[in-house]
Amino acid sequence: MTKFIFCADDFTGASDTLATVARSGLSARLYLSAPQSEAAENETGHGSLGPDLGSLDAFGVATSLRALGVEDGVATISPLAEHLKSPACNLYHFKVCSTFDSSPTTGNIATIADHYAKAVGAPWKAIIGGQPSLRRFCLLGNLFAGAGDGKIYRIDRHPVMAKHPVTPMDEADLCRHLAKQGWTNVGLIDFTIIRKGRVTLVNEIRRRIASGETETLFDVTEATDLLTIGEALGEITADMPVLCVGASSVAQAMFPSFETANDPTPKPSRREGPVFAFAGSRSSLTSDQVAHAKAYEKRNVRPTDLLDPKATAKLRDECLSVLASNKNLLVALTDDRDHDIASHDLARASADFISDIANEIALGFLLIAGGDTSSLAVQKLGIDSLSFAADFDAGAPIIRAHSTRTILDGMPMLLKGGQMGKPTLFDNIAALPVKGA
Repeated sequence: MTKFIFCADDFTGASDTLATVARSGLSARLYLSAPQSEAAENETGHGSLGPDLGSLDAFGVATSLRALGVEDGVATISPLAEHLKSPACNLYHFKVCSTFDSSPTTGNIATIADHYAKAVGAPWKAIIGGQPSLRRFCLLGNLFAGAGDGKIYRIDRHPVMAKHPVTPMDEADLCRHLAKQGWTNVGLIDFTIIRKGRVTLVNEIRRRIASGETETLFDVTEATDLLTIGEALGEITADMPVLCVGASSVAQAMFPSFETANDPTPKPSRREGPVFAFAGSRSSLTSDQVAHAKAYEKRNVRPTDLLDPKATAKLRDECLSVLASNKNLLVALTDDRDHDIASHDLARASADFISDIANEIALGFLLIAGGDTSSLAVQKLGIDSLSFAADFDAGAPIIRAHSTRTILDGMPMLLKGGQMGKPTLFDNIAALPVKGA
């Protein structure tokens, strides 16, 4: 029986959720589109899971919803959610960024979740507000996040997220933030209720649902809050479908992982061939990671060059020459903002470039920095699905590509958001042992 079905609004977060459920011992797979094989119509008229999907404990679909406008977002989620509905599952997840960065016009969480919930028959949505493992905390409905300097900031004062180039976070109160996107009556279950334990929390949730509350935000200040929330939601989903909205903390709550000294955890590795890294994120942390990288030949590319066919062709030839000599290569977008290129167009041009390289030469590892860039690049590559390979860095696991294209099949990858990873992440990847060597 499938226990957990999720849809992610980008690929970096999708890979983290995939790793979270796999880490807890569930069989899981991440698809790039609604899995169609063996789909059938049951007597209710809803699509049912075929035997290949039914053998999985969990599966998800990664999208680029976070970067889409409202009309395109609705056009994407509506047919997708219809395919995700299953009589074998009552627990659905809309995976969003742990910083909840979104706006009424771009990556609108409320509108997408409403269409998702309606399609799967979930009358109530549980919004999980924090992810302590990534230093994201929700206290009395307000979101806080750690930054590269080691400090914790209210999200509307965060040095990066408050200045996000597409969806700057100007409101820390998540109820108010989501109200701008269409949820005007989000209820809050704060940490004082959660700390009273599972029985009290279950009774409070049922009271809220009976009163007509359709969206409820949960504080999360520490890992034990997630355990209590997960236990309570487990009881609620025994009786009705529920859509959970939040980061990978949703999967952490529902399927906690307790490591032991005897756990046979997979070891990170790469396959034979060079590492190709592309830094499309222009966050300060990614810039530091690029600066720290010593195990690569580097090429800096201006955003305008990626949309210039001649400049792109020249760069492509240079990159393929470096990689063909079995040298690691890091291509980084410069922080040149003196242009009028839309962020989505730049991410798409970056995705086209990454796909051209990865489909031309067998890579030992593909690393992409940047949420929108990762989402569009993986969709462009020609990959069918992804599986968890190994833990590597917080919020940035190693995943493995599955494709009918031999050059891509089995390729290890890491997709990271701008705020994820240690300063030495790029060189740590380059230092991985070659599997079988």
